[in-house]
Formats: sequence, structure tokens, C-alpha cells
Amino acid sequence: MSDLESPSTPRDVVVLGAGIIGLTSAVALAEAGHQVTLWTADDPADTTSARSAGVWSPIPQAPLDTTIAWASRTMRAFCDLSGRPGSGVSMLEGLTLDATDLGDLLPALSRLSPDLRPATPDELPEGFAHGRRYRVPVVDMEHYVPWMLDRLEAQGGKVRLQRVDSLDEALAMAPVVVNATGLAARDLAGDPTVRPLFCQYVVTDNPGLDRVLVDASRGGQWVSVIPHHDRVHLGGARVGGRTDPRPDRELASDVLRWCREIEPRLRNARTIRVDTGLLPTRPTMRVEAEARRDGLVVHAYGHATGGITVSWGAAADVVRLVAAG
Repeated sequence: MSDLESPSTPRDVVVLGAGIIGLTSAVALAEAGHQVTLWTADDPADTTSARSAGVWSPIPQAPLDTTIAWASRTMRAFCDLSGRPGSGVSMLEGLTLDATDLGDLLPALSRLSPDLRPATPDELPEGFAHGRRYRVPVVDMEHYVPWMLDRLEAQGGKVRLQRVDSLDEALAMAPVVVNATGLAARDLAGDPTVRPLFCQYVVTDNPGLDRVLVDASRGGQWVSVIPHHDRVHLGGARVGGRTDPRPDRELASDVLRWCREIEPRLRNARTIRVDTGLLPTRPTMRVEAEARRDGLVVHAYGHATGGITVSWGAAADVVRLVAAG
């Protein structure tokens, strides 16, 4: 049983979508005592979330107060999970390079990082004068997704490969449906504010890196180096409104060059693949209940690149809304 509120009456719940929000919500609901079936159109190991770099990142999303609360809860959850064998969660040292000394202007989300402090001159790459050190959760999704599925199964939860054309299909099977369908929520929930955000990572082998490195000094262009045991995810490509999920080779070449500039050990790293995905962005994240004639729908989507960062906090609100409904 998790620390989430237990229901007075266990309910049958169908969770739609096995991305990070749907999967975490399914586990949280099952551990709160509900009977959960996770419906997914795709293999949970082949979702956009499962191919992500898997790092808790202080990226602000609206509403900001909600983001901070959810991110804080998720940070605590990942700190706890980092001690569990097989979870794929690790706490790594991190370094963010800044254009100026942010001082008291440091964003509130960044302040959630453990052991946060200014970087000393000897900790900065050549050519940089400002930066911050911290620890950050890094989630190896290749291990985390199957570990979470096992956790769901241990609580009696089930996974069903099922594509749906309407929320009514799921409501016909259970009185409570959690709509965590990401981009598909545009049609399923009739929400035209849901838009695709193209995201791309270059994946290389790991030449011995064990810290997260982010270059935030380039204005609108960010660069990130996210290491895992056997590989490194190199980021820098986000394109709003793009619906083509095929890799952008020019962007991949730019990301490799930028990352090698700040981390020279990547210069001889072998490129394994280029991972892409279309994430669901929205003016505000949506986690709210909708009473329908045939039951209760709890919507949980629109988290864009912040899915990992807010996952356990958003799931806690899903559990609360299901219990209240």
C-alpha cells in the first residue's frame, strides 16, 4: 500500500494510456486499493515516455503552483525509489551552466533539487563562469517501465492492449475512467488545446559519464547530457506543432556538436540511435474530474516534457479525485 489515500469503497477503474502519467496513476490507484485495468494502444515499453531520457527536470508549466507541488512530491518519491533494486532510479550529480549568476532569481522548481549550491570555478567547463551543482533523479525507463508494470501486477492490476475511439467504450467496462491518453485526448476529450510537441534525443554509448550536464546559457536553445549505465541521451530538439515523428538528421547533428562542446568525452562516443516522440502539450496541465451520465472520467494529460517531473504528484491528485467521485 502506498502513502496515498485509501478509498472507503474500492472501485473498478480503467486507466487509458500507458505513458508515464497513465502508468504512474495506475500503480497509485492500485496501491490505494482500487481494481485497476490499464488499457494501452501500444506496448508500454514502446511509448514516447518509455523512450525518454528519464530525468527529473525543473521545467515550469502552467499552473506553476501546481507544477511545484507535483514536482516536489515526485522528487520525494524518486529519492525513495533510488534505494530500491531494479527500479532503474538513481540520484546523480548534476551541473547546469548559466549565462549569468542567477542568485536569488533562481526558479522555484530548481530550488527543489537536493544539495543545490553554486558551482566553483574548477567545476565549470572552459569558457563558462556561472553554474549550479545539485543532485537529480535519473530514471532509466528501460528498467523503470517493466518494474512499474510488475508493481501494478503485484497489486492485482491488469494490462490490456486496447485502442479506444471514445471514452464511452471504457465507461461501459468500469464506472471510473482515467483519461491519460496524451495527444489522443484532443479527440477523445474534445480538447482542441492539445497540441503535439516534437522531441528528439541522440543516444550514444557511455564513455564513462556519471553526471547530468545542462547548458542553459544559450537563451532559447538548451543542451542536455543525461547518462545511464550503458548509454547517454543527448537533448536539444523540441519543435512545437510538428506532427512528423521521423528523426531530424540536421537537428541530431547540431545536438551532437553542442554536447561535445561542453562534454569532450563524447567526441568518440558511438551513436546508437535517434529517439523521437510527439508529446502532448497544452496551455495548462489538466488533472480534473468530469461527471458523466455513465460514470466518472478523471482527465490527466497535457504534461508535455514535464511528465517525469510531475508524475507522482499528478497521480496523487488522480487518486484523490477518484476517491472523491
